[in-house]
Amino acid sequence: MANPVVLVLLLAALAVAVAAYGLAVTLPRMLAAAARGVWRVFGAAPASGAPAGEPARPVYAVVTAPRDLRALWRETLAEQSRLLEGPERFVAGRLRGEADADDRRGGFGCVGVLLYPVVVASLVAVILVTAALCVVPVLLALLVWGLGCALWVPWWAVWAAVARAERALRHRPAPCPYPACGRTIRRPVSLCPACGARHRHLLPNRYGALVHRCRCGARLLTVGGGHRRALCCPHCVRVLPARYDRARVVVLAGGAGGAREAVHRRVLSGLGAPEDAQPPMVRGAGRPLLPYNPPRGAYDGQEDVDRLDALRHADGLLLVVADPAAHHADVRAVHRVLHAVDALPARRRPRRLALLYRPAPPGDDTAVRDRVGRDGGGHLLRALDASGARVRCVGGADDAAGLARTVAWLAGADGALPPGGHLAAPVRPRAATGTVRPRHRLARGALLFAHAAGFLVLPLLLVLLEARVLPPHALFGAPGAYDAWRRPLTGTVHRADLLADTTWDWPKVTASYSAPDHPPSQVLPGHDGYWSVKGTPGTDNWLRIDLGLPLRLAEVSYDFDPDSVDSAKTSLLQSPGSFSAQLGSRTYFPTNSLAWHSHGRRPKNSIFTTTYGYDIPLPDSAGPLDSVRIGLAGLGTDKAYEERLRLREVHIRWTTSDALRLRPEDGGRLRIENTTGRDLVLGVRPLALPDGVHATLAGHPPRVLPARGTTVVRWHLTGLPRTARVPVAYAVDASEDGHTVTTRCLALVGGTGRAQPLC
Repeated sequence: MANPVVLVLLLAALAVAVAAYGLAVTLPRMLAAAARGVWRVFGAAPASGAPAGEPARPVYAVVTAPRDLRALWRETLAEQSRLLEGPERFVAGRLRGEADADDRRGGFGCVGVLLYPVVVASLVAVILVTAALCVVPVLLALLVWGLGCALWVPWWAVWAAVARAERALRHRPAPCPYPACGRTIRRPVSLCPACGARHRHLLPNRYGALVHRCRCGARLLTVGGGHRRALCCPHCVRVLPARYDRARVVVLAGGAGGAREAVHRRVLSGLGAPEDAQPPMVRGAGRPLLPYNPPRGAYDGQEDVDRLDALRHADGLLLVVADPAAHHADVRAVHRVLHAVDALPARRRPRRLALLYRPAPPGDDTAVRDRVGRDGGGHLLRALDASGARVRCVGGADDAAGLARTVAWLAGADGALPPGGHLAAPVRPRAATGTVRPRHRLARGALLFAHAAGFLVLPLLLVLLEARVLPPHALFGAPGAYDAWRRPLTGTVHRADLLADTTWDWPKVTASYSAPDHPPSQVLPGHDGYWSVKGTPGTDNWLRIDLGLPLRLAEVSYDFDPDSVDSAKTSLLQSPGSFSAQLGSRTYFPTNSLAWHSHGRRPKNSIFTTTYGYDIPLPDSAGPLDSVRIGLAGLGTDKAYEERLRLREVHIRWTTSDALRLRPEDGGRLRIENTTGRDLVLGVRPLALPDGVHATLAGHPPRVLPARGTTVVRWHLTGLPRTARVPVAYAVDASEDGHTVTTRCLALVGGTGRAQPLC
């Protein structure tokens, strides 16, 4: 049977390895997967294939960004889910000697069951850390995307209203000018001037508000500029001439297609256009003129006539009749046209009709009417007069000039011939064959920058919080809360040495006796010597340090030269008679020597520890003290042992806080600086002064000192000696959430008010 201790140690080692693998391997891989996904979606150039449908680049913020974000998060989560299987594979590999990913749990045995909670715990830790580090990039990307949508929606709304108003004022439905089509064009297709791509929805929409970007990179205005770009019919996909929607439309009606085609050619010839003009549009007086001749079979049945869109936009009708008999195809076609016109709304009906009776010679309306009546066409004339439109009868089917004047009259030109000339459609641009450039570089870069900033915001925020450069109330008070957590007021309290900065006139150090070249001032910090009573005439030797004013002390510490201490007599040094403190005539003797902390060392080849110094705490019950006394005489201490002792260093400490920084200045001023990253409540205490010196606080100090703020308070000092300097102790309380700490500082002030800080 295996040693159980070895098994326990092995299990512990495997648990540590599993946890370390999850945190040191799986966690970086998951973060790297998130970073790779961001770069793959937003950093790398997207595919340059032409989009299906509308050949325009959709607005990134509205259309493409949600798709990219969805794809990013879906792919990243899938890859991270796969990476979470790594710790289980690691355990399987350690327990079975191979990383079998297909059967992760089988065969683990008892050790695997014991390690599985460690795997779950490490996975939970990895998931929580990954979520904490990735949630900020996600939220920041959503914020950037939402801001882009919020900026684009009003921009789109403004230009959509302008485009709607422009279409209502300038554009109207018109028939296609090509005879083979003739269907109503309500929204023409715009052609890209660079590649000839057809843009069917050149309006403020999901492809852009003011400008659409073609797949070739060309820019097309959605508002204005319609007269400068090529248009084509959405039905027959033929290029339209300029101002096709403003053309005056004259429709030729009749039964025989060949007769209408001959009349149509003569009309175009009389208007100065080629007989085979495509489309058959000519320049007009202010507006183009479109003599429209439907294809053959357009008037064969009533349903065919009703489907003829050109009738709904016709300004006039030219009715071509060869025989006025009721059974003739021309007359039946005319009646079908009149029925279709009568079914139209009043505002859509043609205002003028012209009956071209082909057998009649050129003449005025009365002569042609008489000829039609004599030939049995009275019923036809009555049907025309009943239509409510202005009717004119003409003859001379071979007179091109007369036919041109008739068409001009039907178009509303009152018989005036328009200036001739064929309005040809513009040449369609050739399709571009170059490579399409990557789309939405700037927008993708913005989201890429948002994700990168999101990954860096937590480390940067921690650096800023640690450096305390943010205002305490920023980010909903996070800097102040973080600073209070990292640096609580209670953690700023420490003990400071009063004797760290001494001068020639403070403190006053006296002794019962001092050996030559070993004065008592050598015990102050920063001196290399010591105080000795070698050669003293008697016993009961002592050293006294006079502070000059009552202070609340926390501890007194002193050290002898270890070589001068006899280990057999060290217990005598901690007798009550070896240390005392005073305030005027009141003397304080420590009563609990067990609370003293001794300083000692063990010499070589000795089993005893030589104690050469003590840290003596002074409780609050001791009250303010103005001097301390260290005596060498103890129970059973002889003169020879006192001469042997060498006192090397003395420290006097009080309790202070680093939450505030005090700086005494001349004229009784005290500069107070808040060193924390949050607001503190101030409480200025009265000064501790020597006898005969008085101080009065001038003004009212602020109640609250802002984070890293500074204020100055001032006292009026009286009774200062003119030729000497006296110590003055300052104390200021700082409070926060019920906790109060005190910052203390000492300064020497002369009669002129000049201050020398000692803190």
